[in-house]
Amino acid sequence: MLVSKLFANQAVRFAAVGVSNTAIDFIVFMLLHHLIGVAPAQVISYAAGTANSYFWNRRWTFERGKGWNMGELLRFLLVNGIVAAVTTIAISLISATIPVWIAKIVVTVLGLVINFGFSKLWVFR
Repeated sequence: MLVSKLFANQAVRFAAVGVSNTAIDFIVFMLLHHLIGVAPAQVISYAAGTANSYFWNRRWTFERGKGWNMGELLRFLLVNGIVAAVTTIAISLISATIPVWIAKIVVTVLGLVINFGFSKLWVFR
């Protein structure tokens, strides 16, 4: 019972951090894309969301403390790279058969599940 409550609490926190990551990504992108172009703005905005994700998931979701752990950071970056690749491939395939906005929702949920699982079991172990 205690384990399932802890897991549920972490899942809710992980989702809240994900919402903030998405908001940061979108706001930074919208502020920069007219100034520096779409591709550079995407790189910077995604990096901003990823940095936010690492900080808040480490400190709040998984309560790992204030310090930095290079192995943990590398695992985090690897997981985020994998999730980005998987969701990019998935949306390319899925959007051929369903509307793009539905495909985006599907791959967002897929990415959330993969990211949470790897973050809980491997990144912030």
